[in-house]
Amino acid sequence: MEHGQFKPVNILLFVSDALPGFHPTGEVKKLSGGNLNLVWRVWGWERSVIVKYAPPYIATAPDIPLPPRRILMEAAALRLFDAPLLQTFLSESFRPPRLLYVDEKKHTLILEDVGNLPALDLAGRPYRELGAELGCFLGRLHASTAGNQAIAGSINNREIQQTRLKVQYATVRERLKKAGIGNATELGRRAEELGKKYLTKGKCLIMGDLWPRSILLDNERKQARLIDWEFAHYGRPAQDIAHFIAHLWMLRHCTENKERELALRRLRKAFLESYLANLGPEKSLLLDEEETADAGIHFGAEILARTIGTFQNGYLYEGLAHDSNIIRKAVETAVIAMENPEEIFDM
Repeated sequence: MEHGQFKPVNILLFVSDALPGFHPTGEVKKLSGGNLNLVWRVWGWERSVIVKYAPPYIATAPDIPLPPRRILMEAAALRLFDAPLLQTFLSESFRPPRLLYVDEKKHTLILEDVGNLPALDLAGRPYRELGAELGCFLGRLHASTAGNQAIAGSINNREIQQTRLKVQYATVRERLKKAGIGNATELGRRAEELGKKYLTKGKCLIMGDLWPRSILLDNERKQARLIDWEFAHYGRPAQDIAHFIAHLWMLRHCTENKERELALRRLRKAFLESYLANLGPEKSLLLDEEETADAGIHFGAEILARTIGTFQNGYLYEGLAHDSNIIRKAVETAVIAMENPEEIFDM
């Protein structure tokens, strides 16, 4: 389904054909939260659903190609949560949305509508149990899929990792040189090597894009939903862990609210403790010394991408000059993380 063809009437017909028991009211709303895809909410007489289409580029950055096949990786990952292996640790308090339908040729999904919930970066103080719940979920996801060759074969998201290598890791050297960092060449080499490593088969199933806007919160009910699984990959756990704690650092860096800053620190601590506790006997495989070093590099590369890189716009540091004090502090933190990776777990 091409971008230009996606008009409300076509969406209604698509949903009606895909879900025979769903009776649309005729109301369709394009949602603004998605960065990678085009997303709509479709109302029905008894419920609403979400329609998600993957164009062959990043929706908010059309000049950056992105394989539409990513949506099929999301579907494959979500299907796993209907299987006994992963069902054992799902709960109503923390889970992904349910997959209702996938059209592989049109690169379009229909998903359960989890409601008009704010993402973590917009939700004020997150409810106290969130860090432990997320750590438990991610730890058990990584541990239960470790060494699973069937999953490794079915969720091989190499094309997305190639894009990440090109857009994120391979650009570190030049970004740091422009920022005046003396060892930019060496840190850039490490980042590019990490991106190439992530092209190979990894250790477990990772979510792949664990950042605040993938976590929708219902603070009143103390529930969360983990959305946007199109970067799911049989990869390495450092890419999930470092991604998330890098974003927690950026959220803390950009807030002036002391209570929120403290809540985010508690969230990070609870997340890491719960994650490690739920790895079980797979801990030595999944989080060894090499993985810790890789986590520091990804932590730094993600901060660089969000501050002086491709993804500055539309997020916390949008509009800030690269020589501003707040950007300089973030770049300095990224460099420290890449040079001393063990420090990221206390940042």
